[in-house]
Amino acid sequence: MSANFSNYAHSEREKYLWPAAFLILIGWGAVLLEGGYAHYEGQFFLANYVDGRGLLSKIFSAHHNEWDCYQGRELSFLFGWLDAQAVVVGARSGAPHLYSVTHFAGLIAIAVMLWRLLPRLFAGVDRTLSGLIVCLFLSSPVASLSGFYYRPAKILTALFLVIALGRMDELMRSPIETPRTRRLVLLAISATLMGMSDRLGVYLILLIGMMVIVAGPLARAARVLVALGAALAANILWSVAVGPRLSFMADGYLPDTTDQRVRLRFTFLDPDHYGPAVSLWLDHVSQYFGNGGLYAGVIVTILMAASLWRTGEGYSAPWRQKGFVMLLVAVLASIALYVAMFARLESLIWPASRRVYYWLPQLVCIAVATAAALGRIRVENHRLAHVVNPLLAVLILANLIALPAHRTAARSQEHAPWVAESGRLRSCMSSSTAAVASYWLSAPAAQVCGAVRVAARGTAGPGPQVPVAKANPVLYCRKSGRKRDRVVVTASRLRSSLDDAIAALRGGRVSRASRAGS
Repeated sequence: MSANFSNYAHSEREKYLWPAAFLILIGWGAVLLEGGYAHYEGQFFLANYVDGRGLLSKIFSAHHNEWDCYQGRELSFLFGWLDAQAVVVGARSGAPHLYSVTHFAGLIAIAVMLWRLLPRLFAGVDRTLSGLIVCLFLSSPVASLSGFYYRPAKILTALFLVIALGRMDELMRSPIETPRTRRLVLLAISATLMGMSDRLGVYLILLIGMMVIVAGPLARAARVLVALGAALAANILWSVAVGPRLSFMADGYLPDTTDQRVRLRFTFLDPDHYGPAVSLWLDHVSQYFGNGGLYAGVIVTILMAASLWRTGEGYSAPWRQKGFVMLLVAVLASIALYVAMFARLESLIWPASRRVYYWLPQLVCIAVATAAALGRIRVENHRLAHVVNPLLAVLILANLIALPAHRTAARSQEHAPWVAESGRLRSCMSSSTAAVASYWLSAPAAQVCGAVRVAARGTAGPGPQVPVAKANPVLYCRKSGRKRDRVVVTASRLRSSLDDAIAALRGGRVSRASRAGS
């Protein structure tokens, strides 16, 4: 009885210990951001979400949210609006901030759900090992330094990915003859919401489908594939018909939907795309495992593959004997994704962009792969099993030690001017007595300050009144106007949003004619 009580007490302590550790790591990321700042594009989103227009027109306007480059991710706009309301509340209460509340709430939910899910997915993974794997995720720069105000698309995609994995595992483990309509519906809904958060979510639907086919057996996989197929169909229907129509109702003209397409020949047949994409992927593996550099990323990948190479009878179904093939498929699919992302936005390899925001769903995938590899090691190699937890603790400490350097890099180049004026912007938002012009803000930041002041206190303060939100003047797919008068921008004028933002801030012009023409 005493032994049982001891085990129960240990379980109860662990129930609260790990979530507390997660909260501390997430809170440390908020401290490192020092009140937060608004991404250049986020400044336009924030001004849009707090102006006097109706909520539906804010959520479904491709003109204000995508500059007519329609992407079918309206769910992220809804949570972006919620983030904006949190900014207004902070300004009204005298505690101004430029954080994404969705990011921090999403991190908490991901951490707790992933901690509970990994022991169910893989034999050899207990709550302690799972907690250490989640702490690796939370101590990475991508998780710690991405809480500034921007579009919450990637954190939502990562959140719904974890939810979908949980529902998928339940279906794969349940008896084939047992109907699971409720779980099928929940999987379809979570996968659909993942796709409606970001286009990356559609890729993840396809990746999960490939994983399920490899895991098998087909009779079990078929149920999951039905749910994923329904989610994929729902996203396609939304992005080509429903979403653009709602955008038409909000803006008065149809958006350009061609930006959703991936030009396969231009993307995957250009060898120049692969080197940066592979380096990005290895860099994120390294950032997850102690920040040892690109070579460390290569070594970790090889070790994970080696741990999954052998077939293990102790490895729980449905993953037994499939781990290596699943890892190989996941790595190749991830590199293909990085190639596609880099082809569309070359600035992703810059010091700031490679450390924040874009990579949250990929880090969830790395966490799952880590659990698969370490679970296999603990099941099959009892001598190595004893060093796994201490090694992970050392890697977590190494991640935390590296965070200040990552923060310095994340504040460089394109992020530097936004960070530099963030303190003045927060002070401007919390005041209503000094003129907005007295804070010497850039034009987009001044518009944010005035819009937040109006939303928080009903006035922008002394001086000229700030107008309603205007779409970003340098980022667009089509000129705004009535449907019959809209002008289709030629391929030579289609430019990367972030590159254009940098050009505007520097007073220069970035030409991407040759890339768009491809």
